[in-house]
Amino acid sequence: MAVVPLQLSYSASPARAVCANVAARVPLKTVGRISTNAICSKEWFLFRDLRLRLQITSKAAASEASPLQVEHLVKKAREHRLQHLEEQALWVLREIVNSYQTPAFPCALIAGDVVILDLLSKLDYLKNGRVKVIFIDTFHLFPESYTFLDLMERRYGFKSHVFHAADVKDKKEYVSKFGSDLFITDIDKYDRICKVEPFSRSLDTLKVDAMINGRRRDHGAERAHLEVVEDGARAKVQPLAYWEFRDVWDYLEKNGVPYHPLHDQGYPSVGDVQSTLPVPKDQWFEYGGERSGRFQGLKNKDGSDKTECGIHVGGPQ
Repeated sequence: MAVVPLQLSYSASPARAVCANVAARVPLKTVGRISTNAICSKEWFLFRDLRLRLQITSKAAASEASPLQVEHLVKKAREHRLQHLEEQALWVLREIVNSYQTPAFPCALIAGDVVILDLLSKLDYLKNGRVKVIFIDTFHLFPESYTFLDLMERRYGFKSHVFHAADVKDKKEYVSKFGSDLFITDIDKYDRICKVEPFSRSLDTLKVDAMINGRRRDHGAERAHLEVVEDGARAKVQPLAYWEFRDVWDYLEKNGVPYHPLHDQGYPSVGDVQSTLPVPKDQWFEYGGERSGRFQGLKNKDGSDKTECGIHVGGPQ
């Protein structure tokens, strides 16, 4: 039986050609010196089946490799991101210390603040006292916070400057003077007496001209558009402004830095006992998730939700 040639159209070099109606590469046949664009139907279907099998095999191989490759790429991207963020934060801190006479860091011992302590230690600004560490004792902190402060002081070789409500020497005197429920009866007065005034006094007492702090954009609310430095009579410095909460934890894990023990009990942020609640772990890394356990159910005098204690909003400049 005679072989019936299958006529196809091509556009390519004499050695190889592209089959226009199926978009597959097919070699031309050469008889003597003449190249022809006809191949027998049997050859064509064998070629087509081989091509389909190769396509299927290639797709399967790509599918099998894809999850592993994606996981690797994400991991490397996060490593590069963290490296950049750390270099940027160190650069900001160096520039501030080189530009100002009396920088200080009010530390609340939350995860981001511990990152800043570690960065300051890497620059040797803690042991030599180049950056002073301020700690505000509201008399309403978790017992674990005092223990953790002692651990950090011993780890990094510094002694914090502790400030609290004026004209009282301890919580007993505070309760005798203001009562045990001031934060319930007048939260604005409580914030002013236990947080804002001691904070302002600490900056004035130490003559601070650059106040380093751990505020970040992903805290949300009033912090959503922070830059690394805010100018004013006293500069406000946010070396972690562009970090996310997940970056903070990546840094702590990478550098083996201890963190506040209450984080392991479900607290993404830690403040006063009466205004801090645990939050499900799957909510920690949402936008504003770190502070979602702070000030829950509390209102400002204008009826708006309370998101700040007053230190950074309307507080010392």
